[in-house]
Amino acid sequence: MTFAQPQGSNIERMTLLQLIGHELDLTETQRETAQSRYEAVGNWIAGGAAPELELAVISPQGSIALGTATKPIGSNEFDVDLICHLAHVTRTTQPWAVKHLVGERLRQNAGYAEMLKEKQRCWRLNYAGEFHLDITPSIPNPECSNGGELVPDKKLREWKPTNPKGYRARFEQYAAIEPSFEVQFAEARKRATVEPLPQGGGKNTLQLIVQICKRHRDIHFLTRDRDLAPVSIILTTLAAWSYAHCARAKPYSSELALLIDVVMAMPLFIEHQAHDGRTYYLIPNETTSGENFADKWNTDPRLVVAFFDWHSALLKALADVQELRGIDQLGKSLSESFGENIVTPAVARLTGMVTSARRGGLLSVAPGLGLTVGRDRGVAVRSNTFFGG
Repeated sequence: MTFAQPQGSNIERMTLLQLIGHELDLTETQRETAQSRYEAVGNWIAGGAAPELELAVISPQGSIALGTATKPIGSNEFDVDLICHLAHVTRTTQPWAVKHLVGERLRQNAGYAEMLKEKQRCWRLNYAGEFHLDITPSIPNPECSNGGELVPDKKLREWKPTNPKGYRARFEQYAAIEPSFEVQFAEARKRATVEPLPQGGGKNTLQLIVQICKRHRDIHFLTRDRDLAPVSIILTTLAAWSYAHCARAKPYSSELALLIDVVMAMPLFIEHQAHDGRTYYLIPNETTSGENFADKWNTDPRLVVAFFDWHSALLKALADVQELRGIDQLGKSLSESFGENIVTPAVARLTGMVTSARRGGLLSVAPGLGLTVGRDRGVAVRSNTFFGG
């Protein structure tokens, strides 16, 4: 089985990556259940007798907030990272005391007490077989002009700056940047007034790129030291900066070409400088001051090596996406990079969509675009069940 037209098949390949992203997503039911659960937790905490808990607000942060969550490997339980913001607490209160206050309130609920587990900086509520809620306390950061917050460090001795709401807003700004495409691709896509194969879930290109990076990392480090895997915030930040740059830089021949360029350029946004014979790395949180996502790189050089090793492997995987012509070959290669349990249903769905459209006489090839679904958008493809005829 081969893709139709080597020069016009990027739309199918990109669609396959989009379908892989769909397989990595939380279901709508999971999302709604998680939201219902953490809102209930927030109401419980805010109802505590301690005045510090008054007006406590729980909100999502990280991948759940950004729409970049990915299915965990070998488990059905998602991580749901939450911030419990205590607006009445100041930094004169010790971090350990604030964390203790939240934990004690959770223990006052018999149901939560059974699920509660203490972590270094947060409290975990484990809903077995579904997800776990990691609740990190935060307080206002009066020194941050962007509405930032302070969270405990791992030793619970100091407050560290962060800004989950500001980070989310900036990420969404980057994601909203519209890339430009070469005239041939843009005109062909414009003629195909309906997207050829659905992306699903309203996901944007930047969200998909982050998911692709995170899933490949998870598979890549199954056979390596997982403690050296690049943390998600680094992958997300570099992908966002790279996307913002690439989307504005030039017209692209296809969405797949844009995706590959974004991944390729990610390391260019790592700041580094030499000092006393050593290299120091900086990936700053641009929405607040004092937070360096790459701070651990400066104490463990293995993390730097591991990042670039992973990055090279992902580029190789994406090169295969661009070069391999058979859907079977491509599916096998992608399974090695992203996991068979994710890729197999994505390939099956793409094959089914193309086969169904072809049998209905709705499949055509538009110059520069590839396979499209709909009438009057290209040269009709004769009816059979294979991509390449």
